[in-house]
Amino acid sequence: MRKDKEKAVQLRKKGFSYGEISKKLKIPKSTLSYWLRNIELSKSSKDILKKKGIEKSTTALIKRNKEQTKKAQEKAELIQNKSILEINKIGKKELFILGVALYWGEGYKKGANGSKWKCVDFTNSDSEMIIVMMRFFREICNVPDSKFKVQLHTYKNKDEEKIIKFWSNLTKIPKSQFMKSSFAISSASKQKRGSMLKYGTVHIRIYDVVLFHRLIGWITGLKKQSECSSVG
Repeated sequence: MRKDKEKAVQLRKKGFSYGEISKKLKIPKSTLSYWLRNIELSKSSKDILKKKGIEKSTTALIKRNKEQTKKAQEKAELIQNKSILEINKIGKKELFILGVALYWGEGYKKGANGSKWKCVDFTNSDSEMIIVMMRFFREICNVPDSKFKVQLHTYKNKDEEKIIKFWSNLTKIPKSQFMKSSFAISSASKQKRGSMLKYGTVHIRIYDVVLFHRLIGWITGLKKQSECSSVG
């Protein structure tokens, strides 16, 4: 627990008001209302607050904050639901543009700038993005299932077999086409990141020089067409 939060909890349990704690620790009341919302006060602490005549206002502040949070969530959901309806059905043309754009952002491209390695390699940890790219590779690029290779980048504290099973089921690529997994160095910071990436990062690889150059060409074409559209 943060030291300032720990001090705030201790002061609250002693019967200090939000205002008093805020003034003493230089912490906004809104932050305190979030930190201390589940703190149970002893009878003596409640009596101290009642004597100060501020328990009612503190309760009102907590209630108001909860109502504001609920309203913000409802507003966000309304905006998102409206935006969902603005996306029409994705046909082959849209899938083509979407796949090229995603590869432009997350795919290997150094082979077009001097590197000898010219392999199609799309890397990400977002399972939904991987599903889109698998559709792109299969439906737009006509890549046969036998040409796919997969490499996982994960962490020593994770269940490798479970992760392989997850990505195999998701991509419909058999486990026999999975390459040796790559493991991150187990430093404290990377251990923390590893806990965030439940299934690590996946590399979808296709060893096809022609397809690699086609992708680079599509990206270049997309750039040019985007520039022309903006000028026009």
